[in-house]
Amino acid sequence: MKDTVVQQVRQARASISADFDYDLGNFFAWAKAHTTAERKAKQLLPTQLSIVQRTHQQTKAIVKKKKNPAATTA
Repeated sequence: MKDTVVQQVRQARASISADFDYDLGNFFAWAKAHTTAERKAKQLLPTQLSIVQRTHQQTKAIVKKKKNPAATTA
C-alpha cells in the first residue's frame, strides 16, 4: 500500500530538484533572492507605511504628555 501524500511530496521534490539542475547552491540562491524581494515588497506597502507613521506620531504625543507632568513637578 502506497501513501498518496508521500508520493506527491516525492514528485514535488523531484520536480524542484530538476528545475535547479539538482544543485542545492542554485536552489538556496534562488530562495534567498526570493525572500529578500518578498520582504522588500512587504515593507513598501502604502497601508503599512501609513500605520507606521501614525503609530510613530501617537508615540511622540504620548512621550510629550509624559514629559509635561514631570517638568511641572520638578
